[in-house]
Amino acid sequence: MAYTKTNVSITLEDFLKKVSAVKSFTSTSGKRYQVTKYDGQLLKFLRLDGRKPAIEWNLNIKKLYQAYSELTDFSTENFRPYVPIQHSPARGLLLHLGLLKLQ
Repeated sequence: MAYTKTNVSITLEDFLKKVSAVKSFTSTSGKRYQVTKYDGQLLKFLRLDGRKPAIEWNLNIKKLYQAYSELTDFSTENFRPYVPIQHSPARGLLLHLGLLKLQ
C-alpha cells in the first residue's frame, strides 16, 4: 500500500497542536494504542493489543514531524532513521491525524 501526504506545508506548531488532541489511535497493522502522556516532545502510549501488562512506548513527535516533512515513501521501514522502533504506530498516528491517505 502506498501513502501520500495530505498537508505538505503543515508547520511544526500546527503538527504539535494536532498531536496534543490525540487520545487513542490505531497502527497500520491494526494494533490499538492509548495515549498516556504528551509533553510537547514525547508521546507516551500503551499498546492495547499484545502483552499484558502493556508496555509503555515513547514516540519523539518532533522526529515524526521531520519524517513527515522529508519522506515521500511512507513504508514503515523508511521511518527507521527517525523513530527507531515505533514504525507502524508512527505511520498510524499520521493517518489518524489525517496527514496521510492511501493512494
